[in-house]
Amino acid sequence: MPRVLMLGPSIDAQGGMATVECNIIEAVKRSGDAIDFISTYEDAGKLRKLSIAGAAYARYLTKLGGCDLVHIHMASRGSFDRKRMFMKAAFLRGKPVVVHMHGSEFGVWYEKECGEAKRVQIRKAFDGCAKLIVLSEEWRAFFIDNRICDPGKIVVLHNAVEIPARPVNVCARQDVLFLGRLGARKSPDTLLRAAKTVLKHHPQTRFRFGGDGDVAKYEALARELGIADSCDFLGWTTGKQKEEVIRASRVYCLPSRNEGMPMSVLEAMSYGLATIATPVGGVPQVIQDGVNGYIMPIGDPEFLARRINELLDNSDLSARIGKAGRKTIEESFGMDSYAEKLTKIYEMMARGGSGVG
Repeated sequence: MPRVLMLGPSIDAQGGMATVECNIIEAVKRSGDAIDFISTYEDAGKLRKLSIAGAAYARYLTKLGGCDLVHIHMASRGSFDRKRMFMKAAFLRGKPVVVHMHGSEFGVWYEKECGEAKRVQIRKAFDGCAKLIVLSEEWRAFFIDNRICDPGKIVVLHNAVEIPARPVNVCARQDVLFLGRLGARKSPDTLLRAAKTVLKHHPQTRFRFGGDGDVAKYEALARELGIADSCDFLGWTTGKQKEEVIRASRVYCLPSRNEGMPMSVLEAMSYGLATIATPVGGVPQVIQDGVNGYIMPIGDPEFLARRINELLDNSDLSARIGKAGRKTIEESFGMDSYAEKLTKIYEMMARGGSGVG
């Protein structure tokens, strides 16, 4: 495999991007190769962030000459601004750059927050890349429709997960799970409002929220709705704790307003949880409504409550949907095929030179 220098937020960070980085590094390691990774960001105070970025850039410059290509994980806003400096250094050295775009709000940022001068800067940066990896066909269409990147450089690479050895026993569970940062983008308020209706029919059900963010705001909403005693706010969950809460659940819900390709949906489905999500980002590439999961309208707690009640009322339905979801992940979103596809991208870029436009 080519010598890859990878940049992105700390692999110990919270969120889907760090999970993708870890999965890639581990999958490549199993094949007998290795990726040289540099952390460019940690969730810290402003001075600490600047220190980390400066140290990362200095280390990057010392390693740039010895690599065959640079793989940069990027979102939007500050993430783009930080990574653009690294991209320019690679372009000057003639190193091919693969940008891996994770930003679920990149479209909002580009269309509503950026002026034309900033959009020109963005298009110029992507024009210099050898390849742009996006997480879904929907995101590929966005970059093409807005003329941000040459269509020939855009590659769709769906996120992937490791498949757990055994599925959950959904028939033995009644609880509902949400994983992710608690904030407006992922809309935990929609699930809380749905929970109020569900609890009238299933008072023993617990609604668990695993994530950081504005926890106090949503705890207050649970109290306002009179359902606080049925809600658990767990904080950010990883590793064994996350597996435990997944295995203690029957239904997984992610009522987001924007997504890339949500890792939590893939993880929940890989365990065989019946999953409900909105048709944003790459979700429609994963969930076939009523077959291996359910698609819900954005911001519709009444619809969500009906779907949750159906799954809690019918254990056979929950099991069938969960089994079909797990099969989808096994066949199309497993790490082995993902690593193979990524390695082919690396090899093509290393053979093709800088790819600078």
